[in-house]
Amino acid sequence: MHGESAVVPSATRAEAAQALKDFLATYNRAEKAYDEQVLDAVVTGQYGDGKKASLRANRSIRPGGNTKFKPLELTDATFMIPKRAGWPRFFVANTDSNRDAGTSRAANRVVLLFTKFGAALPWKVAHVAVLTPDEVPVFKTDKDGWAEALDPAAKDLAIPPAELSKRYAAYLTNGQPNGFAPGSQTTGRRAVRARYAERPGKSTQWIDQALDAGTYTPMGLRTQNGGGFVFFSCRHYEQVKIDKSVKGAKLPLSASVRALMTGTPNDTLVREFESAQTVTVPPADATNPRALFLSRTQALVSAKGS
Repeated sequence: MHGESAVVPSATRAEAAQALKDFLATYNRAEKAYDEQVLDAVVTGQYGDGKKASLRANRSIRPGGNTKFKPLELTDATFMIPKRAGWPRFFVANTDSNRDAGTSRAANRVVLLFTKFGAALPWKVAHVAVLTPDEVPVFKTDKDGWAEALDPAAKDLAIPPAELSKRYAAYLTNGQPNGFAPGSQTTGRRAVRARYAERPGKSTQWIDQALDAGTYTPMGLRTQNGGGFVFFSCRHYEQVKIDKSVKGAKLPLSASVRALMTGTPNDTLVREFESAQTVTVPPADATNPRALFLSRTQALVSAKGS
């Protein structure tokens, strides 16, 4: 049987464990030195863009690296590895982090999406989500413990995975189509934008775009209840304009923004963000067929002043 068409596990369990180990070693080396080129070997997609931009900004601010760096440890790992034909392939690692040890969040899980886009290419992390134990669903597995990858066009889900990015971008822009459960990242986020759109001496506008091709392709696993657990990304532009004649009107020029900025911020600043969303999507015939946000992170990737 041809290797590209055979339905096989995306990785062996040993390969998945090694990929996690390799990621940790490289991540810690890169974070300590604020070296985005080192990190590039193990990250991709939205997570890669955001982390590399963060390292670039931090290196500009602190050229000597992170003198207070504490190595990240990810333990108690379990792997959900789907069978796939062809590329890309992926698996999910469910881990425990040392970063919250001794706190009220110590039970939280760090869930990583590893992707690989060719046989000769390395495993890279495309998404990272921090979830409570209750937010990690029970995944559907076969008799051998292999997970089931979601079809991007799955019509038996309330929202097919391939449509999540463009639907969320459209929802943030105009509230439609609304296939998302109310919450801080849906109704709450639109309410915050409405509150901050116009303030004395300052106006803010947003443009939201789908980010769903290539290394940003939405990926997910079938859950035991017939729904899906999906990672997807979006791009967001935020333009802030100020009227300098109004006392106290200032552009949000943090050290990180200045480190990533091109142009001169006279009265306008455009910040580009990429966001990573982790959601559960119920079956299309569910009583309340709306996607539920479990995690959303947003990272600054560039800025332009004018």
